[in-house]
Amino acid sequence: MKKIQKIAIVGAGNAACLTALHYHLYGRIINDSIDEIEIYHDPSVPIEKVGLGSQLNVTDIIFDVLEMDWYENPIDATFKTGILYEGWGKKQDKIFHSFSGKGNAIHYIPHKLSKCVLESSHFNAIEKSISDPEKEIDANYIIDCRGRHNRDKSNYDTLINPLNAVLLSSKDGKDPDLHYTRTVTTPNGWTFVIPNKDSVSYGYLYNNTITSDKEAKEDFLERFNLSEIDDTLTFENYMAKNVFVGNRTILNGNACGFMEPMEANSTAFFLSVAEFAWDCIFGITSPNKSNHLIKKLMKEIETFILWHYQYGSKYDTAFWEYAKSLPFHPDKKFKELIKNPFNKNELEMKFHSKENFKLEEYAYGQWASPSIKVWKDAME
Repeated sequence: MKKIQKIAIVGAGNAACLTALHYHLYGRIINDSIDEIEIYHDPSVPIEKVGLGSQLNVTDIIFDVLEMDWYENPIDATFKTGILYEGWGKKQDKIFHSFSGKGNAIHYIPHKLSKCVLESSHFNAIEKSISDPEKEIDANYIIDCRGRHNRDKSNYDTLINPLNAVLLSSKDGKDPDLHYTRTVTTPNGWTFVIPNKDSVSYGYLYNNTITSDKEAKEDFLERFNLSEIDDTLTFENYMAKNVFVGNRTILNGNACGFMEPMEANSTAFFLSVAEFAWDCIFGITSPNKSNHLIKKLMKEIETFILWHYQYGSKYDTAFWEYAKSLPFHPDKKFKELIKNPFNKNELEMKFHSKENFKLEEYAYGQWASPSIKVWKDAME
């Protein structure tokens, strides 16, 4: 494998941190294939302070590279044993999407992860605001993680999703009984509830063309017994047509694509983009192939999330009627997986018995067949 002298990462949010951790880990494993990783960050750009959920692969790379454990835990991570869906569909009130007892994901505070990465001896952190990465940065490759506000919108396609706004709030105090993410339906959408070390984070997701901001705020505060709104954001759901821009730059993070936060899809997506970019940088795949795989992954995330909305919720409201009416055209692979999904034991049996077992044959997007079975069994 060829050796890369320098990779520069622009930004210090989740995507930038996960990219840096991935490249450090693989760079050391594979013949010290990267000499230096620089992180350019602007301290005036705020990093999220609301709690965030993850998937298993994200937990592994954070703990491994930063040499963390549950005792030495500078990002104040908490256990995430799965996701509890409350009020989805019509058949049962609660559905638990478990990680099983073999591993746990985490909840963490993004700005604390950012601090740990920037202060790590693994990276050269440079405080500098970057406007034009290719003109301002001397590196073999640049991973642009500056977020959605720096996008050339002609390079993006819109993704289908019923949500476009979120209200954020929190409560002080630890909830010792909450060791999973709650995904709670409301008449206007759904709310995530995330346990932090000494607080609980809430995010009320809705569509502001159906529900007024005033109505959403009143329902949020009353429904979850909150005192105030910490922040209000609107967003689009989108995907870059081409993640390779300029001669040396690859997009990641919200500069690459964004989909609402169901199933903590963003952190795992950012890590996957870093992996696809790695393969291109080191000549394992072509830019066209890597770009195709990244776009395919995002479309699979879109399909998996839209599938959840097809069954509605316990609320018969304008939002849920709209959510169920959105175009839903699953591809052939998804149709085959939902026809006969495997549970965890069945998949493990296949893994041990099939001579040429390939997990991708039993996975869709970020989810293996057992995740599909959980939802299918609960809804059909």
